[in-house]
Amino acid sequence: MTQTPQTSNPTPSEQRPPQTGAVLVLGEAGGLGAALLRRFEQSGSPAASALNLTDGEAAAMLREGKWRAVAVVTRDDAHALRLTLLSAHVRPDLPLWVTMFDQTVSRELQHVAPKVHVLSPSEIVAGDLAEGCLAEADAAVLRRRHGVRLVDDALRLLAASACGLFLALAIEMAITMIAFHHGVVDALYFSTRVVATVAGPPGAESGPAWFKLVSAANMVMAIALVAIFTAALVRRLSRRRLTAFFGPRAAPARHHVVLVGFGQVGFRLAQALKGRGVAVMAIERDAEAPSIRLAKAAGIPVAVGRGDDREVLQRVGIAHCAAVAAVTSDDLVNVAVGLAAEDLRPDVPIVLRLGDGEVATETDSLLHLGRICDAHKLAAETIQQAIEAAA
Repeated sequence: MTQTPQTSNPTPSEQRPPQTGAVLVLGEAGGLGAALLRRFEQSGSPAASALNLTDGEAAAMLREGKWRAVAVVTRDDAHALRLTLLSAHVRPDLPLWVTMFDQTVSRELQHVAPKVHVLSPSEIVAGDLAEGCLAEADAAVLRRRHGVRLVDDALRLLAASACGLFLALAIEMAITMIAFHHGVVDALYFSTRVVATVAGPPGAESGPAWFKLVSAANMVMAIALVAIFTAALVRRLSRRRLTAFFGPRAAPARHHVVLVGFGQVGFRLAQALKGRGVAVMAIERDAEAPSIRLAKAAGIPVAVGRGDDREVLQRVGIAHCAAVAAVTSDDLVNVAVGLAAEDLRPDVPIVLRLGDGEVATETDSLLHLGRICDAHKLAAETIQQAIEAAA
Protein backbone atom coordinates (compact mmCIF):
# COMPACT_ATOMS: atom_id res chain seq x y z
CA MET A 1 0.00 0.00 0.00
CA THR A 2 1.35 3.44 -0.90
CA GLN A 3 1.11 6.34 1.47
CA THR A 4 -0.21 9.55 -0.15
CA PRO A 5 2.20 12.50 -0.39
CA GLN A 6 2.34 14.85 2.58
CA THR A 7 1.47 18.49 1.98
CA SER A 8 2.81 19.73 5.30
CA ASN A 9 5.25 18.57 7.93
CA PRO A 10 3.53 15.75 9.82
CA THR A 11 4.10 14.98 13.45
CA PRO A 12 5.38 11.47 14.32
CA SER A 13 1.92 10.52 15.56
CA GLU A 14 0.43 11.41 12.17
CA GLN A 15 2.87 9.27 10.19
CA ARG A 16 1.80 5.83 9.07
CA PRO A 17 3.65 2.82 10.41
CA PRO A 18 6.72 1.85 8.38
CA GLN A 19 6.15 -0.88 5.84
CA THR A 20 8.32 -3.93 5.52
CA GLY A 21 10.20 -4.18 2.26
CA ALA A 22 8.91 -0.85 0.98
CA VAL A 23 10.77 1.95 -0.77
CA LEU A 24 10.98 5.16 1.26
CA VAL A 25 10.59 8.31 -0.85
CA LEU A 26 12.20 11.41 0.65
CA GLY A 27 11.97 14.93 -0.74
CA GLU A 28 9.37 17.58 -1.40
CA ALA A 29 5.63 17.13 -1.77
CA GLY A 30 4.04 17.14 -5.21
CA GLY A 31 5.81 17.02 -8.54
CA LEU A 32 8.14 14.12 -9.20
CA GLY A 33 7.84 12.74 -5.65
CA ALA A 34 4.07 12.32 -6.00
CA ALA A 35 4.48 10.88 -9.50
CA LEU A 36 6.99 8.31 -8.22
CA LEU A 37 4.64 7.21 -5.46
CA ARG A 38 1.80 6.81 -7.98
CA ARG A 39 4.11 4.77 -10.18
CA PHE A 40 4.96 2.39 -7.33
CA GLU A 41 1.27 2.06 -6.51
CA GLN A 42 0.37 1.27 -10.13
CA SER A 43 3.10 -1.37 -10.34
CA GLY A 44 2.01 -3.00 -7.08
CA SER A 45 5.28 -2.29 -5.28
CA PRO A 46 5.08 -1.03 -1.68
CA ALA A 47 6.32 2.49 -1.08
CA ALA A 48 5.89 5.13 1.59
CA SER A 49 6.37 8.88 1.52
CA ALA A 50 8.39 11.03 3.88
CA LEU A 51 7.92 14.28 2.00
CA ASN A 52 8.45 17.72 3.51
CA LEU A 53 9.78 16.31 6.79
CA THR A 54 12.38 17.81 9.08
CA ASP A 55 15.76 16.09 9.38
CA GLY A 56 14.74 14.60 12.73
CA GLU A 57 11.48 13.18 11.41
CA ALA A 58 13.18 11.74 8.32
CA ALA A 59 15.90 10.15 10.46
CA ALA A 60 13.25 8.59 12.72
CA MET A 61 11.46 7.03 9.75
CA LEU A 62 14.73 5.71 8.38
CA ARG A 63 15.59 4.02 11.68
CA GLU A 64 12.14 2.56 12.35
CA GLY A 65 11.33 1.07 8.97
CA LYS A 66 12.51 -2.15 7.37
CA TRP A 67 13.03 -0.48 4.03
CA ARG A 68 14.53 -2.14 0.98
CA ALA A 69 15.66 1.14 -0.63
CA VAL A 70 15.47 4.90 -0.28
CA ALA A 71 14.66 7.36 -3.08
CA VAL A 72 15.59 11.03 -2.64
CA VAL A 73 13.52 13.06 -5.09
CA THR A 74 13.84 16.85 -5.19
CA ARG A 75 14.59 19.62 -7.71
CA ASP A 76 17.05 21.32 -5.34
CA ASP A 77 20.55 19.79 -5.47
CA ALA A 78 21.43 21.21 -2.04
CA HIS A 79 18.34 19.62 -0.50
CA ALA A 80 19.08 16.35 -2.30
CA LEU A 81 22.65 16.40 -0.96
CA ARG A 82 21.43 16.98 2.60
CA LEU A 83 18.91 14.13 2.48
CA THR A 84 21.44 11.82 0.83
CA LEU A 85 24.04 12.42 3.53
CA LEU A 86 21.40 11.97 6.22
CA SER A 87 20.18 8.68 4.73
CA ALA A 88 23.70 7.33 4.15
CA HIS A 89 24.64 8.16 7.74
CA VAL A 90 21.50 6.76 9.41
CA ARG A 91 21.09 3.69 7.18
CA PRO A 92 24.35 2.93 5.35
CA ASP A 93 23.01 -0.55 4.57
CA LEU A 94 20.25 0.68 2.27
CA PRO A 95 20.59 1.27 -1.50
CA LEU A 96 20.01 4.96 -2.12
CA TRP A 97 18.64 6.49 -5.33
CA VAL A 98 19.06 10.24 -5.73
CA THR A 99 17.90 12.77 -8.33
CA MET A 100 20.57 15.41 -8.96
CA PHE A 101 21.61 17.81 -11.74
CA ASP A 102 25.19 18.73 -10.74
CA GLN A 103 27.52 16.07 -12.16
CA THR A 104 30.47 17.05 -9.96
CA VAL A 105 28.48 16.53 -6.76
CA SER A 106 27.10 13.30 -8.20
CA ARG A 107 30.58 11.86 -8.76
CA GLU A 108 31.75 12.83 -5.29
CA LEU A 109 28.69 11.28 -3.68
CA GLN A 110 29.30 7.98 -5.43
CA HIS A 111 32.90 8.01 -4.19
CA VAL A 112 31.99 8.52 -0.52
CA ALA A 113 28.83 6.38 -0.54
CA PRO A 114 29.12 3.36 -2.88
CA LYS A 115 25.44 2.45 -2.43
CA VAL A 116 24.33 5.80 -3.85
CA HIS A 117 22.90 5.70 -7.37
CA VAL A 118 22.44 9.12 -8.98
CA LEU A 119 19.84 9.75 -11.66
CA SER A 120 19.26 13.01 -13.51
CA PRO A 121 15.56 13.58 -14.32
CA SER A 122 16.62 16.44 -16.59
CA GLU A 123 18.69 14.06 -18.73
CA ILE A 124 15.86 11.52 -18.83
CA VAL A 125 13.31 14.11 -19.93
CA ALA A 126 15.73 15.90 -22.28
CA GLY A 127 16.35 12.70 -24.21
CA ASP A 128 12.64 12.20 -24.81
CA LEU A 129 12.17 15.87 -25.74
CA ALA A 130 15.08 15.70 -28.20
CA GLU A 131 13.51 12.68 -29.89
CA GLY A 132 10.24 14.61 -29.97
CA CYS A 133 11.87 17.56 -31.73
CA LEU A 134 13.42 15.25 -34.32
CA ALA A 135 10.11 13.46 -34.81
CA GLU A 136 8.00 16.61 -35.12
CA ALA A 137 10.42 18.46 -37.42
CA ASP A 138 11.92 17.24 -40.67
CA ALA A 139 15.30 15.73 -39.76
CA ALA A 140 16.74 16.77 -43.13
CA VAL A 141 15.71 20.38 -42.51
CA LEU A 142 17.27 20.36 -39.03
CA ARG A 143 20.69 19.52 -40.45
CA ARG A 144 20.81 22.14 -43.23
CA ARG A 145 22.99 25.24 -43.12
CA HIS A 146 21.70 27.62 -40.50
CA GLY A 147 23.19 31.04 -41.26
CA VAL A 148 23.62 33.70 -38.56
CA ARG A 149 21.04 35.93 -36.87
CA LEU A 150 21.84 38.93 -34.66
CA VAL A 151 19.61 38.55 -31.61
CA ASP A 152 21.31 40.69 -28.95
CA ASP A 153 20.30 44.40 -29.14
CA ALA A 154 23.83 45.67 -28.52
CA LEU A 155 25.24 43.27 -31.10
CA ARG A 156 22.72 44.39 -33.72
CA LEU A 157 23.45 48.08 -33.00
CA LEU A 158 27.19 47.38 -33.17
CA ALA A 159 26.83 45.66 -36.54
CA ALA A 160 24.53 48.35 -37.94
CA SER A 161 26.80 51.22 -36.91
CA ALA A 162 29.87 49.40 -38.26
CA CYS A 163 28.13 48.95 -41.62
CA GLY A 164 27.24 52.64 -41.56
CA LEU A 165 30.87 53.60 -40.98
CA PHE A 166 32.01 51.40 -43.88
CA LEU A 167 29.38 53.06 -46.08
CA ALA A 168 30.63 56.52 -45.04
CA LEU A 169 34.17 55.45 -45.85
CA ALA A 170 33.11 54.13 -49.26
CA ILE A 171 31.29 57.38 -50.08
CA GLU A 172 34.28 59.47 -49.03
CA MET A 173 36.62 57.31 -51.15
CA ALA A 174 34.38 57.65 -54.17
CA ILE A 175 34.07 61.44 -54.06
CA THR A 176 37.79 61.84 -53.31
CA MET A 177 38.74 59.73 -56.33
CA ILE A 178 36.32 61.68 -58.54
CA ALA A 179 37.26 65.17 -57.30
CA PHE A 180 41.05 64.76 -56.98
CA HIS A 181 41.78 61.71 -59.18
CA HIS A 182 43.54 59.86 -56.34
CA GLY A 183 44.35 56.17 -56.59
CA VAL A 184 42.55 53.62 -54.44
CA VAL A 185 45.26 53.50 -51.76
CA ASP A 186 45.53 57.29 -51.44
CA ALA A 187 41.76 57.66 -51.48
CA LEU A 188 41.43 55.03 -48.74
CA TYR A 189 44.09 56.76 -46.64
CA PHE A 190 42.66 60.26 -46.89
CA SER A 191 39.05 59.06 -46.56
CA THR A 192 39.88 57.18 -43.37
CA ARG A 193 41.28 60.40 -41.93
CA VAL A 194 38.10 62.24 -42.91
CA VAL A 195 35.80 59.62 -41.34
CA ALA A 196 37.96 59.70 -38.21
CA THR A 197 37.62 63.52 -38.29
CA VAL A 198 41.40 63.95 -38.37
CA ALA A 199 41.87 65.87 -41.63
CA GLY A 200 40.66 66.04 -45.21
CA PRO A 201 42.61 65.23 -48.38
CA PRO A 202 45.28 67.66 -49.60
CA GLY A 203 43.75 70.54 -51.53
CA ALA A 204 40.27 69.98 -50.11
CA GLU A 205 39.96 73.72 -49.45
CA SER A 206 40.20 74.45 -53.16
CA GLY A 207 38.09 71.50 -54.24
CA PRO A 208 34.73 71.78 -55.99
CA ALA A 209 31.71 72.97 -54.00
CA TRP A 210 29.81 69.69 -54.46
CA PHE A 211 32.73 67.81 -52.92
CA LYS A 212 32.78 70.08 -49.87
CA LEU A 213 29.02 69.68 -49.33
CA VAL A 214 29.02 65.89 -49.70
CA SER A 215 32.17 65.50 -47.62
CA ALA A 216 30.79 67.72 -44.84
CA ALA A 217 27.52 65.76 -44.69
CA ASN A 218 29.45 62.50 -44.74
CA MET A 219 31.67 63.67 -41.89
CA VAL A 220 28.65 64.63 -39.74
CA MET A 221 27.14 61.18 -40.40
CA ALA A 222 30.46 59.53 -39.48
CA ILE A 223 30.63 61.44 -36.19
CA ALA A 224 27.15 60.19 -35.24
CA LEU A 225 27.97 56.63 -36.28
CA VAL A 226 31.21 56.60 -34.27
CA ALA A 227 29.26 57.71 -31.19
CA ILE A 228 26.67 54.98 -31.73
CA PHE A 229 29.35 52.35 -32.38
CA THR A 230 31.22 53.33 -29.21
CA ALA A 231 28.06 53.21 -27.09
CA ALA A 232 27.10 49.81 -28.50
CA LEU A 233 30.61 48.46 -27.93
CA VAL A 234 30.64 49.65 -24.30
CA ARG A 235 27.21 48.13 -23.73
CA ARG A 236 28.30 44.88 -25.33
CA LEU A 237 31.48 44.61 -23.27
CA SER A 238 29.83 45.61 -19.98
CA ARG A 239 27.13 42.91 -20.11
CA ARG A 240 27.23 39.14 -20.18
CA ARG A 241 27.66 38.12 -23.81
CA LEU A 242 25.21 35.33 -24.59
CA THR A 243 25.48 35.34 -28.39
CA ALA A 244 28.28 36.11 -30.85
CA PHE A 245 28.94 37.07 -34.49
CA PHE A 246 30.77 33.83 -35.24
CA GLY A 247 31.45 30.43 -33.69
CA PRO A 248 29.22 27.99 -31.81
CA ARG A 249 27.37 30.76 -29.94
CA ALA A 250 26.29 32.56 -33.12
CA ALA A 251 22.48 32.60 -33.20
CA PRO A 252 21.18 30.50 -36.13
CA ALA A 253 19.01 32.20 -38.72
CA ARG A 254 16.99 29.21 -39.91
CA HIS A 255 16.42 25.43 -39.58
CA HIS A 256 16.99 25.57 -35.79
CA VAL A 257 15.05 24.64 -32.67
CA VAL A 258 13.79 27.57 -30.59
CA LEU A 259 14.14 26.32 -27.02
CA VAL A 260 12.13 28.26 -24.41
CA GLY A 261 13.36 27.73 -20.85
CA PHE A 262 17.05 27.28 -20.10
CA GLY A 263 16.88 25.56 -16.74
CA GLN A 264 18.10 22.06 -15.96
CA VAL A 265 15.93 20.39 -18.60
CA GLY A 266 16.51 23.15 -21.15
CA PHE A 267 20.28 22.95 -20.79
CA ARG A 268 20.32 19.16 -21.14
CA LEU A 269 17.97 19.35 -24.12
CA ALA A 270 20.22 21.91 -25.84
CA GLN A 271 23.20 19.60 -25.31
CA ALA A 272 21.25 16.60 -26.63
CA LEU A 273 20.18 18.47 -29.78
CA LYS A 274 23.67 19.83 -30.44
CA GLY A 275 25.01 16.31 -30.05
CA ARG A 276 22.65 15.28 -32.87
CA GLY A 277 23.89 18.09 -35.11
CA VAL A 278 20.84 20.32 -34.57
CA ALA A 279 21.23 24.10 -34.12
CA VAL A 280 19.58 25.60 -31.02
CA MET A 281 18.49 29.09 -30.00
CA ALA A 282 17.53 29.24 -26.32
CA ILE A 283 15.32 31.79 -24.56
CA GLU A 284 15.57 32.31 -20.80
CA ARG A 285 13.52 34.78 -18.79
CA ASP A 286 15.96 35.05 -15.86
CA ALA A 287 19.30 36.59 -16.83
CA GLU A 288 20.80 35.17 -13.60
CA ALA A 289 19.64 31.59 -14.13
CA PRO A 290 22.39 29.12 -13.11
CA SER A 291 22.42 27.34 -16.47
CA ILE A 292 23.23 30.57 -18.32
CA ARG A 293 26.70 30.44 -16.78
CA LEU A 294 27.19 27.08 -18.50
CA ALA A 295 25.99 28.28 -21.92
CA LYS A 296 29.30 29.81 -23.00
CA ALA A 297 31.36 26.69 -22.39
CA ALA A 298 28.66 24.55 -24.01
CA GLY A 299 28.50 26.80 -27.09
CA ILE A 300 24.77 27.50 -26.78
CA PRO A 301 23.36 30.92 -27.81
CA VAL A 302 20.83 32.36 -25.36
CA ALA A 303 18.45 35.32 -25.60
CA VAL A 304 17.04 36.87 -22.41
CA GLY A 305 13.29 37.46 -22.55
CA ARG A 306 9.83 35.92 -22.21
CA GLY A 307 9.26 32.95 -24.45
CA ASP A 308 5.56 33.77 -24.83
CA ASP A 309 6.35 37.31 -26.05
CA ARG A 310 5.67 37.69 -29.77
CA GLU A 311 8.52 40.16 -30.33
CA VAL A 312 11.04 37.84 -28.67
CA LEU A 313 9.87 34.85 -30.71
CA GLN A 314 10.14 36.86 -33.91
CA ARG A 315 13.61 38.08 -32.95
CA VAL A 316 14.92 34.54 -32.48
CA GLY A 317 13.57 33.48 -35.87
CA ILE A 318 10.32 31.60 -35.33
CA ALA A 319 9.38 32.34 -38.95
CA HIS A 320 12.27 30.20 -40.20
CA CYS A 321 12.89 27.73 -37.35
CA ALA A 322 12.39 23.98 -37.62
CA ALA A 323 10.58 23.54 -34.29
CA VAL A 324 9.71 25.19 -30.96
CA ALA A 325 10.32 23.38 -27.65
CA ALA A 326 8.76 24.91 -24.51
CA VAL A 327 10.52 23.32 -21.53
CA THR A 328 10.22 25.73 -18.58
CA SER A 329 9.35 24.36 -15.15
CA ASP A 330 5.88 25.99 -15.31
CA ASP A 331 3.29 23.98 -17.23
CA LEU A 332 1.03 26.95 -17.94
CA VAL A 333 3.94 29.03 -19.26
CA ASN A 334 4.80 26.20 -21.65
CA VAL A 335 1.20 26.09 -22.86
CA ALA A 336 1.25 29.89 -23.32
CA VAL A 337 4.47 29.61 -25.36
CA GLY A 338 2.84 26.97 -27.54
CA LEU A 339 -0.20 29.16 -28.15
CA ALA A 340 1.95 32.21 -28.99
CA ALA A 341 4.11 30.17 -31.37
CA GLU A 342 1.08 28.68 -33.10
CA ASP A 343 -0.48 32.13 -33.47
CA LEU A 344 2.66 33.54 -35.10
CA ARG A 345 3.21 30.51 -37.33
CA PRO A 346 0.39 27.95 -37.44
CA ASP A 347 2.49 25.27 -39.16
CA VAL A 348 5.44 25.33 -36.73
CA PRO A 349 6.13 21.96 -35.00
CA ILE A 350 5.78 22.32 -31.21
CA VAL A 351 7.06 20.15 -28.36
CA LEU A 352 5.86 20.85 -24.82
CA ARG A 353 7.23 19.70 -21.47
CA LEU A 354 4.38 19.27 -18.98
CA GLY A 355 4.75 17.85 -15.47
CA ASP A 356 1.14 17.63 -14.34
CA GLY A 357 -0.62 14.66 -15.88
CA GLU A 358 -4.00 16.43 -15.90
CA VAL A 359 -2.60 19.50 -17.65
CA ALA A 360 -0.92 17.28 -20.24
CA THR A 361 -4.17 15.40 -20.90
CA GLU A 362 -6.27 18.57 -21.13
CA THR A 363 -3.76 20.30 -23.40
CA ASP A 364 -3.54 17.32 -25.71
CA SER A 365 -7.31 16.84 -25.98
CA LEU A 366 -8.37 20.50 -26.25
CA LEU A 367 -5.53 22.51 -27.79
CA HIS A 368 -3.67 19.98 -29.97
CA LEU A 369 -0.44 21.98 -29.74
CA GLY A 370 1.89 19.22 -30.87
CA ARG A 371 3.95 16.60 -29.06
CA ILE A 372 3.61 16.58 -25.27
CA CYS A 373 6.11 15.07 -22.84
CA ASP A 374 4.75 14.30 -19.35
CA ALA A 375 8.07 14.95 -17.60
CA HIS A 376 7.15 13.69 -14.14
CA LYS A 377 5.56 10.51 -15.46
CA LEU A 378 8.56 9.71 -17.65
CA ALA A 379 11.13 10.38 -14.91
CA ALA A 380 9.09 8.46 -12.32
CA GLU A 381 8.86 5.41 -14.59
CA THR A 382 12.61 5.45 -15.20
CA ILE A 383 13.46 5.79 -11.49
CA GLN A 384 10.99 3.10 -10.46
CA GLN A 385 12.30 0.69 -13.09
CA ALA A 386 15.88 1.33 -12.04
CA ILE A 387 15.06 0.60 -8.39
CA GLU A 388 13.14 -2.57 -9.24
CA ALA A 389 15.89 -3.78 -11.60
CA ALA A 390 18.54 -3.33 -8.91
CA ALA A 391 16.42 -5.20 -6.37
